[in-house]
Amino acid sequence: MTSRFNSRQLSLIVVFSALGAVASVPIGHLGNYLKTIPFLPFGTGQILAGLHLIMIVMTALYVRKPGAATMTGAVKGLAEAMLLSYHGLPVIILSALQGAIIDLVLYVMGYGTTAILLGCGLSATSNVVFIQFFLGKQFPLSVYVLMYVLSFTSGALLGGYSGESLYQMVRERLPSS
Repeated sequence: MTSRFNSRQLSLIVVFSALGAVASVPIGHLGNYLKTIPFLPFGTGQILAGLHLIMIVMTALYVRKPGAATMTGAVKGLAEAMLLSYHGLPVIILSALQGAIIDLVLYVMGYGTTAILLGCGLSATSNVVFIQFFLGKQFPLSVYVLMYVLSFTSGALLGGYSGESLYQMVRERLPSS
């Protein structure tokens, strides 16, 4: 029986998970602080949701195996929880879910730009689904609509587009292995 991931792929998963966790903790706190600015509507912090996905996308594109994004999300969530994420322990489930959504979309649609943008948009909106249905936060419908729109847009642009662009830039500059 052969291993699902080789040593190089597992190393990428661990390194990108750690980088993602270290970046996500301050991003989460910054998003939380955005709601304290008086002229910004509640839920504006979701505009940063896509930044949490960049390292998950990088891993998915480098490894190109089902489960890589899910594993990266889960390990990233564990590391984030240990680094005192704003979300606390639920960040483990949230990050794993985000990776699983990206994995699912890439598995169904392939690794093209459209799939990456859609996968990251849906992945970022899972944040809001988690807040609405699992944490049971009671906000007006208008706040949830804003949060869904901002998170999907952020996921597609900041997570998907930026993640794929970063992957392409690194790929062009590194020698083939």
